Amino acid sequence: MLTISLFLQIMRKYVGAENKSIPSFCAYFFALFMKEPISSREVGLDDDDKYYPFGKESEKSAAYKMYKGKRDIPESVLRAVHANLDKSRFLEAAADIPFDARKNLCTDLSQYGVDCTTDNVDETCAEIFCSIIKAELQKLPGAQIDLFEGRNEVGEVVPAVPIHPSRFANGSVYLLSGEIIKLHPALMPHEDINDATLPYINALCEVYSERLEREVTPDTAGELPENLQQHLKRQREAYFDAKSIQHSVRDAFVDGEHQFDALKDDAYDGIEMVYFDENHETGYVRLQEVLKKITSTELAKSNLVNIKGFISNRTRKGVCHILVDDERIKSWVNIDA
Repeated sequence: MLTISLFLQIMRKYVGAENKSIPSFCAYFFALFMKEPISSREVGLDDDDKYYPFGKESEKSAAYKMYKGKRDIPESVLRAVHANLDKSRFLEAAADIPFDARKNLCTDLSQYGVDCTTDNVDETCAEIFCSIIKAELQKLPGAQIDLFEGRNEVGEVVPAVPIHPSRFANGSVYLLSGEIIKLHPALMPHEDINDATLPYINALCEVYSERLEREVTPDTAGELPENLQQHLKRQREAYFDAKSIQHSVRDAFVDGEHQFDALKDDAYDGIEMVYFDENHETGYVRLQEVLKKITSTELAKSNLVNIKGFISNRTRKGVCHILVDDERIKSWVNIDA
């Protein structure tokens, strides 16, 4: 079982390692899952070192014991984190984990039955932490916490959606009626970039050209440094994942195309402000911020979200690239293009 102690010991190797002491690491890590103080009350608490957990000298012993597995998460910490839950800062920090370290992190987590990839390990870790917080809070006397309650990108509880009318597993949609809808096999990227003429590939090459300060084209993408080759690989996998969903629902459901269009509209509405933020220094930064944003954006306009397990974080990222194909996003580098 992956306890908070074991989880923190794993994560310390990958996020926040610069915090030398155990208490300072715990303070840093827990703060990554809380929204920044906004209200006057929250700002006042922060000024007194009472907003973020483990910030006071008197709390360091509890942090140390929790990390070592000698005590549970303090109740005050559970309630503070849950009341201000926000995964975005953690996802931002985890996005900087190098590719090889991501592979090692996946290996470490697999020892505790966690199945993840280098593409989704950051989102997986975020969900692990949130699940631990909610599960521990549920144990407290009188606690009434829905372990599956929804929250938006700033951690606010959102109204419950209707019970999922179906679920997705093993390439099929299972309806409550007992009917099983078999979907088309997933589309997979080819070894060569045969989708090179698609706008999203050209937009990515533009990002890499700016980052490397030399021209990058689909034909020369194979000469990218390893980290950018892996980045391109992840973007293509996300794109094909989303295209697979689009093709499947179009053929399986009467209004499938309409529902996928609604998903794209909702996604664009969710990322628009981040995309047009003029403070992004490079197109690469803009792209990464948009991909981070889409994973924490509530998508509710499309009925596809009612198929449990269907719209993954990878699908969400792929939808962003489809928006480039649709020319709703013109360029990651030049937003005025």
